[in-house]
Amino acid sequence: MTPADEAATSEIKLLFRRRPEEAQARFISTGHNVEWQKSAAGRAVKIAAHNLAYCNPFENMTTAYKSIVQAIELRDSKDMNQIKYFLDKACETNDASYLLRAYTAETDFYRRLNIRSAQLNARRGHPDPNLYLKEWSLAYNAQLIKDPTFQRFHWTGKTYRGMIITEFELQLYNRVGNGIVNHAFLSTSKDREVALSFASSPSPGEISVICVYTITQDWSALDIEKISEYPEEREVLIVPNMHFRITKFTKGNPIEVELQEENMQEAMNEMGYLGFTDALTKDY
Repeated sequence: MTPADEAATSEIKLLFRRRPEEAQARFISTGHNVEWQKSAAGRAVKIAAHNLAYCNPFENMTTAYKSIVQAIELRDSKDMNQIKYFLDKACETNDASYLLRAYTAETDFYRRLNIRSAQLNARRGHPDPNLYLKEWSLAYNAQLIKDPTFQRFHWTGKTYRGMIITEFELQLYNRVGNGIVNHAFLSTSKDREVALSFASSPSPGEISVICVYTITQDWSALDIEKISEYPEEREVLIVPNMHFRITKFTKGNPIEVELQEENMQEAMNEMGYLGFTDALTKDY
């Protein structure tokens, strides 16, 4: 049960809604100071497949606690006490789903996680597998992808994300057939209207875009509506290093871009890695 579920009245439940500016920061893409997504030429897909194949989850929840709490990127976080609450619960219960709950909370944990993930995943495939044992953000990514705890959150279908971008940035999305790889987690919504509401007020020189993602690999997206502190957002979380193909581009206000997920298991098989989906049956 989420805090909002426990609220006694609809008026109190309103207090649990995310502030509009916070929701926009989570559900829309604005600018590309960090390389959140990039055009997926052959090399970019191989890098993403390599990163997926060789990522390793935390050894256990105690290791997860230590790695995250000691992360340089989080040391000055004003929300560390709230993050520690979820980590403590993960250790007490040995339930990795509390790591996912930490992501849903409105703290700077998810922002810093995504910045660090994007920085590392945008690089070439990591030649040193031990990096995944040392780097908290990559181990976190791997936990949500490979730990069977998260199978109950696996999801397929259509989900939506808003973008407010410039004309120049639109060039990444305006050609049918182009591929895109995401380097960080993408918060999307099963409710088109939710995504539209967050992308409806661009500044001068900016463009509103709604992306429609079709998810076909259930392990690549997590339906977190039932554990989110903000269930009305109907959030689906797309994991990093997924490959999407642009299938339709429709001009309008907003512009609409349809993206179909490509098979990353095949990409990993082509590079000789056959064991990814088998990892979902392992007990971490």
